[in-house]
Amino acid sequence: MRQKNSISIKLIILSIGMVLISSCWYYSFKGTIPPHINSIAIPEFQNNTAEFNLGEIVTDQVKINFIRENILNVTDRERANSILYGTITSIQDKPLVYESSQTGERVEEYQVTITIEIEWYDKKEDENLIEKQFTGKGEYDPTGATDATRESAIDQALDNLTSDVINSILTIW
Repeated sequence: MRQKNSISIKLIILSIGMVLISSCWYYSFKGTIPPHINSIAIPEFQNNTAEFNLGEIVTDQVKINFIRENILNVTDRERANSILYGTITSIQDKPLVYESSQTGERVEEYQVTITIEIEWYDKKEDENLIEKQFTGKGEYDPTGATDATRESAIDQALDNLTSDVINSILTIW
């Protein structure tokens, strides 16, 4: 009889634990997004830099990461409950690591920094939920001796930016 009670108690504790875990899972992935918002439109980001095609690249990366995270359905403006507007305000390459030699210093690694501003607009309530600036960084080898290219550094910076944007959307108050 004692063994049956022990098993029953373990099953009850396990059941309660499963309910708590499933509740936390939902919260952690859905966050505090208003309940009427289940979709997002992401028009092409405005590119205020001289970098060719950066608006399209950033927009595509943001869309890909939203689709991958599966938090909100990415759709067109007409069907979306919300719209994520973005502006790329700067992209900068700065020396990060130097090497000294007899002939002087040489740059071993650069850092690319991309800064964007976003507005997340709630169509139903006709208000901006977020207006914020984000910065992402990535490193690359200017010599081409490694796989760390400028393009991969831009991808790294955009992954950082997109993660920050998604986290911001998930934690609005």
